[in-house]
Amino acid sequence: MEKSPSPVRAPAGLSGRLARVLKSEKALTLTVVAGLLGMILILLSSAFPALSSENPSGSEASSPSDETARYKEELTEELGNMISSMAGVGRTKVMVTLEGSVSSVYATDVDVNGRETSRKNGADENADKQNTEKRSCIVLRGKDGSETALAIGSRLPSVKGVLVVCDGADDPSVRDRVKGAVSAALGIGESKVCVSRLAS
Repeated sequence: MEKSPSPVRAPAGLSGRLARVLKSEKALTLTVVAGLLGMILILLSSAFPALSSENPSGSEASSPSDETARYKEELTEELGNMISSMAGVGRTKVMVTLEGSVSSVYATDVDVNGRETSRKNGADENADKQNTEKRSCIVLRGKDGSETALAIGSRLPSVKGVLVVCDGADDPSVRDRVKGAVSAALGIGESKVCVSRLAS
């Protein structure tokens, strides 16, 4: 007596439904096509790295003059808000003058070589010491062979002077408080701050 094979039971739950779907020929074809499309997209993205990594944020890189203008605008706005909120100042306009522009700071490698020589002249001993220091920028090489210096930050320009024009500038105590506040906020001397009366 031959025993008939017992029917194969699909596992219950999600994996069971997945097994039934994958058994159909259509689903298998769709899975293979999706896998092939995925591999083609991966190959294309590695074949054209400049398109995918040139500008990941989607915005143009800002130039140092753009960064300097943005820094000056932010500084002027913050100072204007601070000064106009002081008692007795009233309406306020601020102008900030900067020296230089925003510049990048690059990572450097320092190689220090020291040399020491000594000579004996009878009982006298003279020692000459010479240290040389060699600095070089750390450079990153891209997959395409391009070289870029490793930027680790940026240096902001220094404030050359500040002009504050406000309603309360006729009052010497207001003028002194404004000069003191700007001096303290920017870390510059009061001689670099000019406070004048705003025209009516």
